[in-house]
Amino acid sequence: MYADVCYQKSFLKQVIARIDFATPISQLEKAVPTKLLNAIVKNFPIVEPADMLMQEVALEGNSIKHSQTATKHWNYYSKDRERQLTLAPQHVFVVYTTYKKYEEIRDQFSAVIDALAKAFPETKSARFGLRYVNQIDLAIDDPTNWDQYVDKDLLSPRKFFGEEDPITRLITVVELKYDDMAVVFQFGMPNPDHPAQIRRPLFVLDLDASILQAHDLTEAIGYMDEGHSKIQEVFERSITEKLREKMNVKPIQQ
Repeated sequence: MYADVCYQKSFLKQVIARIDFATPISQLEKAVPTKLLNAIVKNFPIVEPADMLMQEVALEGNSIKHSQTATKHWNYYSKDRERQLTLAPQHVFVVYTTYKKYEEIRDQFSAVIDALAKAFPETKSARFGLRYVNQIDLAIDDPTNWDQYVDKDLLSPRKFFGEEDPITRLITVVELKYDDMAVVFQFGMPNPDHPAQIRRPLFVLDLDASILQAHDLTEAIGYMDEGHSKIQEVFERSITEKLREKMNVKPIQQ
């Protein structure tokens, strides 16, 4: 029903797509292959490599041994820095802080994954994840009353508490499983002023879809489509028509 609509004003804080490699790609400690680099900088032209310290803890006999290992992170940004891609021997991920439409993220991430699969054809993914973090920030009189904007069934935990129960945070976590696709849904009032009582109206709908079994890199975009479909379905069930109006819902232009 909602596959053919888009929102002119969303409350998305972040959209993240990530692949963790089953085995680290050691070649990425030194350099990024030219063809892969060309595919990345097409949409992420600002290059800022960095060395990151990995903390390791090992138990040896009766003592605990701490060690640090430096690993290369190749960071790339769009010109406006509203999107970032990070490539490391252990993983690759993109982060978008401004969201236009799913197809844009899919196309840009797909181009990188296709080039990555060609550069390192033996690489497999241990995990794929797609996460949408919505932070609904509206001026409402009661910062804990979201009846007009969020589905009433999601708000049932709030109904349990009365005015004599000053709420400082109210978050619910639900884990779902659709065949091989897992979805973790966190929703509620995180309260940026915690541990003070909730004063600022803020409601979060945080949806994280993932595949936890090993697969070829070429399968990742199919899983991305599946994850997006599940996330969209749950998100649309979570909100009211009044919130859709606030987000200026429009049909997708063909």
